[in-house]
Amino acid sequence: MARANSIYQEEVIPSPLRQVWLNFLSYPVAVIGFWVFIILVLASLIAPYIAPYPPHFQHTDALLVPPSWHPNGNIAYFLGTDDLGRDIFSNLLYGVRTTFGSSLLVTLFAAFFGIILGILSGMSKGLKSSILNHILDATLAIPSLLLAIVLVAISEQSLANVMMAVGIALVPQFMRATHTAVHQELPREYVVAAKLDGANQVQVFLYVILPNILNSLVVQTTLAISIAIIDIATLGFLRIGVPAPTSEWGAMLADGVDLIFIAPWNVTVPGLAIFVSVLAINLVGYGLQRAVKEGIG
Repeated sequence: MARANSIYQEEVIPSPLRQVWLNFLSYPVAVIGFWVFIILVLASLIAPYIAPYPPHFQHTDALLVPPSWHPNGNIAYFLGTDDLGRDIFSNLLYGVRTTFGSSLLVTLFAAFFGIILGILSGMSKGLKSSILNHILDATLAIPSLLLAIVLVAISEQSLANVMMAVGIALVPQFMRATHTAVHQELPREYVVAAKLDGANQVQVFLYVILPNILNSLVVQTTLAISIAIIDIATLGFLRIGVPAPTSEWGAMLADGVDLIFIAPWNVTVPGLAIFVSVLAINLVGYGLQRAVKEGIG
């Protein structure tokens, strides 16, 4: 109470993390993307509890029912059904787990190993740094999707193998982004000053380099999530991804291609889900990038 009644107005300086959050909230588009991201995360966690039907239950008396807002639609099937009578809304909710949820786990895996390896290569010098740099250039010459296709093709078709393949394909991108960002920071005057003050390699990285490369890491992480979503969906569309009967947005797209002229909702619904999820991730990444940059500045 004493502080509330004080005549002196004391300026409260927010912590760096809170300042980044306040900066992020100043971008309405990024906030919208953040709420979409939260909804997708929640849907991936509680899909079995909110889905109206089991994902592969076939309603033989309701084949190709249009969405509920269509004149011939049925409210019991909110987004309609496919040619086997499966409820598209239920499949979409379960597909959030496979396509979106798996993408988050894959990105965490790739970021953990890629950033650590990128730090080790970026902080090294001489011949070792040159060799690692050429290895990274060689791995990045192969597109992540192509590398994932090769890895899935030589392994058993399963969700775990798909996630592992996409994760391994994304590791070089994190390595390269971290390696480049660290190498750009090493010649800076404040890094040299920290070394002259007696700071060791770990202290130099944690307290001097890391705050200045967070921008690059945020951009790479959001980009990797988007790539992972597209790669997993593409593998499912090509029928070499997650095997049936697991619900997956790319597989839903493949199932609906033949019905695009008579039941277009079979294609548009999973297609919009992929588009919205990737757009939301990119908007969040944009907001975080600007927020971190302003917070550091």
